[in-house]
Amino acid sequence: MATHTKLDATPTVAGDRPDIWFELFKQHSYYLQFVVITLIMGMYLHVTSLFIGCELLLRYVLTPTFDAVLAVPMTYAGIVGWLLWRRVVHPNRWHRLIYGFTIVYFTISIPIHVQTFITQRTDYILAFPWWYSYFILLVQVGMLAFIWHLRFKASATEPVHPA
Repeated sequence: MATHTKLDATPTVAGDRPDIWFELFKQHSYYLQFVVITLIMGMYLHVTSLFIGCELLLRYVLTPTFDAVLAVPMTYAGIVGWLLWRRVVHPNRWHRLIYGFTIVYFTISIPIHVQTFITQRTDYILAFPWWYSYFILLVQVGMLAFIWHLRFKASATEPVHPA
């Protein structure tokens, strides 16, 4: 880190300013790659559900603690997804639609998982039909591939240049 010193002043470290930290955070697209972790956690739950069933999943895997932990990256993914909307390079209307679907998916999932903080119960999954895990796994794999290939503009106002 660079320091700037005046003869009559104490040295300051340029990296200690919060605005610089936030700018670096924005340059790294708010670390959107953590959304991938959220999807992998969800995929793990759904694959496990297919192998051991909902009752055993609730008893041994999808505990209130696990679900409360999952709520943290889920919330992060929803918020960051909306913050990055204008920085994502959308080459066509389909891309914009799929990105919108992805962040709406995360946004809708937030209260579902956050309610575990309050109720300390995860039996809400029994409301979903048995075939839901098959369907949502396909959706999550598609979202994972989509997010993995996202490109970003340097700023929300920067014009898009073809690669």
